Amino acid sequence: MKDFFRRLCRNRLTVVCLILFVAIVLVVLCAGIIAPYGWDEGVVADRFQAPSLQHLCGTDNMGRDIFSRILYGGQMSLAIGLAAAAITSVIGTIIGSVSAYFGGAFDNVVMRILDVFMALPPMLLAVVIAATLGNGMMNTLLAVIISGIPGKARVARGPVLALRNQEFVEAATASNSSTAKIIFRHIIPNIMAQVIVQMTLSISGTIVSVAGLSFLGLGVQPPAPEWGAMLSAGRSYLRDYPWMVIAPGIAMMLTLFSLNVVGDGVRDALDPKLRD
Repeated sequence: MKDFFRRLCRNRLTVVCLILFVAIVLVVLCAGIIAPYGWDEGVVADRFQAPSLQHLCGTDNMGRDIFSRILYGGQMSLAIGLAAAAITSVIGTIIGSVSAYFGGAFDNVVMRILDVFMALPPMLLAVVIAATLGNGMMNTLLAVIISGIPGKARVARGPVLALRNQEFVEAATASNSSTAKIIFRHIIPNIMAQVIVQMTLSISGTIVSVAGLSFLGLGVQPPAPEWGAMLSAGRSYLRDYPWMVIAPGIAMMLTLFSLNVVGDGVRDALDPKLRD
């Protein structure tokens, strides 16, 4: 870990983006303290106000403060995105590792089932699942998780195929270690670098998927202040009141940019080919 952080800190852009993302998370978590208004607190007489000292990002069609809604909406967007990325990585890693370890017919069956899900793009699959399950935060989370598992399983399967015939695995098998112990104690820890990189890079993708579902009306529903739902609500007023879309769009852009740069930095720091 010391060597990892040393190499990670060499990339100044990664460090800056990591600080930016941490700052975004802290600001979002402290929304109850920082936000000048409640997320659903609005005055009809204050509708469509331009950005000012009173309303930093203006107000929406209901007279609600957009800056406050961005802060509270970040809690929902980041929570779903981080949770979905972590859960899909855990489940996908387990499925891919178990499938590759046993191999043979079992591996073929599991991979063909995953191929069925991967026949559709992840976003389209999430739309189908969300449309089937219905709206709501939990259904949105479930749709993003299910659509992301096949890709994570594929990522984990490749390294395990190379590891299952290594000497330390054969030694564990010869010592009568259980299959579960071999997989979870000997194999998965040796692919954690790939899993961490994939999970870091996928967080931004899950946030985009959540926002996309909400934008299409299949995710978190108004008046909940989710970033995608805010973009969807503001698109009807884009010509006359562009701040309704620009403000949440900038918040999402900064979050996704920082996450992508940090993910690339983590990948480079964990790449053995780049070590001194």
